[in-house]
Amino acid sequence: MKRIISALALFAACLAPASAQEQVAAVSPQAPRTENDLLMTSVMPVEQKPAAVSAAENLRAGTVLHASDLSLDSGDASALDLYVGAELKRSVYKGMKLSPKDVGPPTVVERNAIVQLEFVRGPLMIMTEGRALDAGAVGDRVRIMNLNSKIILTAVITGPNKAVTQ
Repeated sequence: MKRIISALALFAACLAPASAQEQVAAVSPQAPRTENDLLMTSVMPVEQKPAAVSAAENLRAGTVLHASDLSLDSGDASALDLYVGAELKRSVYKGMKLSPKDVGPPTVVERNAIVQLEFVRGPLMIMTEGRALDAGAVGDRVRIMNLNSKIILTAVITGPNKAVTQ
């Protein structure tokens, strides 16, 4: 059994590049000296500093963010694209750092708003008005009360003050 294990170890050593450590040492004077160190440096991910975006002024919850509302502290300027056009979920004070958890898609249907409600099944299409019982963004499922029958339905928001039942 020991012969099989030693033969496999010898075979694995033959497959590994013999000069990998020498190549790394030629590139970097402080290169790892052991084979284990060499493997660890090739596996470890390169650390990138995340972009730090903060509020340029005091902002209330529900504010749709513009580029003028934000300041880039460090990192790539493309990080602003994540926040511009998004709606704040909570109030943020000047200088506070933002995280992706602080923002979401903008609300297009407010609570208690009158919405155009559509019901579509094959060639049949019924349109009526309803009152939104919840606020939501495009794609959110909200409760809507049909104003004619007073029945509460669940619908998906498709646009500003528009929803489709499923």
